[in-house]
Amino acid sequence: MSRIIFHNSKHLEMFFKDIKESSNLPWKEIADYISTNRSMLENYKRGKISLPEVKFNRLLNLINNLSKRKNYMNQILRKKENWGQVKGGLKAYTINKEYFDLGRNKANKNKGVKYEFDINMPLTESLCEFLGVIIGDGCTNKYRNLYQTQIAGDKFLDNEYYFNNLSGICMKLFNISPKITVRASGMYVNLYSKRVFELLTKRFNIPAGIKCYTVEIPKEILNSSQIMINYTLRGMFNADGGVGFDKRHSYKKPYVRINYTSTSHRLISQIHDILQKYKISHSIHGKKDCKAKQIQINGEKNVKLFIKKIGFSNPRQLKKLEYLR
Repeated sequence: MSRIIFHNSKHLEMFFKDIKESSNLPWKEIADYISTNRSMLENYKRGKISLPEVKFNRLLNLINNLSKRKNYMNQILRKKENWGQVKGGLKAYTINKEYFDLGRNKANKNKGVKYEFDINMPLTESLCEFLGVIIGDGCTNKYRNLYQTQIAGDKFLDNEYYFNNLSGICMKLFNISPKITVRASGMYVNLYSKRVFELLTKRFNIPAGIKCYTVEIPKEILNSSQIMINYTLRGMFNADGGVGFDKRHSYKKPYVRINYTSTSHRLISQIHDILQKYKISHSIHGKKDCKAKQIQINGEKNVKLFIKKIGFSNPRQLKKLEYLR
C-alpha cells in the first residue's frame, strides 16, 4: 500500500479544510470514519505523518465537489509504504548483519499462521451468510504483515446480530473470536487473520481495499446450490438491506418495502437476476447524478415471498417484519 504526500503544506491544509466544510462532521467522527484516532488525524493534518492511501481515498470521498477531488489527485505523490525506512534499514543491516541474520533465522523457526484453517473448506450456510455480510458491509486490507477483515454496522441496530450471530459464525468457521469495537460512528467487527484474507481475496475474488463499485457475488456461489445462494443473499440483506414502511395517506395501511442499495451496478444486476428467477417482483431505482442504485421489493405479497425464499437473521429487520409471521 502506498503513502500519500502532498506537494506542499498549503495543498494539505486546503484538503482538510474542504473535508471539514463538505462533510460538516466533527473531527472526531472524521477520525472514526477512517478508523484512526483524533491524535493521529492531527498528525496527518499537520503533515507529520504521511497518509496511507486507503485513508486518503476515504477522506477524498468526503469532498462532494468532483473537480476539487480531481485537483487534489494532481497535488500528491505516492511513495512506497516503507519508503522512509529503506535507506536507514539497509545501513543498519550492513553494520549489524551478523545479529540481523541470527534473529531472522530464529524467527523463521517460529514462523507460522496464528489462525489456521483450510480456505478451501466446503461451502456451508454459515460460510455463505458470512460472505454475504462481507459483500454488503465488509472490507479487507493488508498493512505490512497485518491482515485485516472489517465489517461495519450501526452500533444500535446491528448490535444484537453482530454480537450474537456473526461472532458465533466466525468462531464456527475460523475458530476466531472477532474483536468488536463500538465508536461514535458505528460498530466494527475485526478479524486479524491472513487465512480469512486469503479466503476472501483468493478463493472468492472479493477485492481488497475499496470494493463498493466492483464487488459482486462470486461465481462459486452462483454456480452452487440454491440454498447457498439464498444464504449469501441473506447475509447481504442482513448487512445492507433495509425494511421500511410508506405511510402516505394514499395507502390504507403502512406499505411495507424491502430495499437494497449498492454502487456496484454488477451486484444490483445479479440480485435482480436471482429475484427474477424466484419470481419475486421488484423494481430498480437510481438517480442520474447518483452512482448508487436501489432494488425495492414492495408490498406484503412480495415481501412474504422474499422472507420465504431468502429471509433475514438480523433482528434489525426481523423485528419490523414480525407482524407478517
